[in-house]
Amino acid sequence: MARSNKVLVVAGALGTAAAVGFLMQIGSTQVVQQQSPAEPMQTAALAMPEPAHPGVAKPLELSGIALTSSLSDRPDAPRSLAAPTRAPQVTAMVDRIPDALPNAERLDSECPVTLKAENSIAALVNLKFSSKCDPYTRVTFTHEGLVFSELTDSTGSIEIAVPALVENARFTADLPVGDAAVALVTVESVVFYDRAVLQGIGQTGMTLHALEFGAGYDADGHVWVDTPRDPTIAARGEGGFMMTLGDPTLPESTIAQVYTFPSGTARNGGKVRLSVEAEVLAETCERDVSAQVFQISSGARINSQELTIAMPTCDAVGDYLLLNTPLNDLKIASR
Repeated sequence: MARSNKVLVVAGALGTAAAVGFLMQIGSTQVVQQQSPAEPMQTAALAMPEPAHPGVAKPLELSGIALTSSLSDRPDAPRSLAAPTRAPQVTAMVDRIPDALPNAERLDSECPVTLKAENSIAALVNLKFSSKCDPYTRVTFTHEGLVFSELTDSTGSIEIAVPALVENARFTADLPVGDAAVALVTVESVVFYDRAVLQGIGQTGMTLHALEFGAGYDADGHVWVDTPRDPTIAARGEGGFMMTLGDPTLPESTIAQVYTFPSGTARNGGKVRLSVEAEVLAETCERDVSAQVFQISSGARINSQELTIAMPTCDAVGDYLLLNTPLNDLKIASR
């Protein structure tokens, strides 16, 4: 990260925790096979970060961090929602249609809304959304608590890879006018992966970091949004990767960062330390910011917390809060 800013280390615990700040100097594609399981990969287990940077200076007082169990779109850009050309229609939910097909499609001869799902590598699912009557329109995707917003292209389409969080995966795509589509897919390889998710609405300044096997910041094993890696690395059991989901240009867009490690097929053993940093922005200083973190291991949720942070004064813009969140370290046994 090569930063020279200050880092405030904030200690948090389950429930409500007092926040203690310390001022510190810092040195700073998937191959698709529809309805067939992705091949097994190699993995690790998630860990808590150690302080990012050396050198302690004077203390700085902060308001508290509230950690509670469990989380929650914005006007479209360039298309106006002010006068819909058609009445809202909703694709029937799969759980109300026992014989629903894995790729659900709304039956509308003029404006069909469809969502298709196909397996890919590293327990990813390739989603293909289409609604020809909705170019440049916001679509909100949901999957097992994962939420993010994307914008359709000129043809009303979106194609995106999304990490599966459970074996029997259900994905929903919602349009602002009320239309929706659902897709189901079985992802058997999800049991070989651990995932950590950080998601929030709008500009929070928060980022998820993974330090693999003793790596420091800016080293090869430091995985975050600026060095996300390719999913093929996890498919080979060589390390983890990061994906960012959501369009940040959409007002009040929901953005999700998902870190994946192949714990079940990892070639190397050791620890993977996870941390969350919050940069103090002009938009967030002297305000409360919120986000949700949760973890998935072997296709089951093992951790879920909502973070509420009272950001420091605007004199601290450009500095960072390093949060000791309830994320669990990954303890990896080599295969």
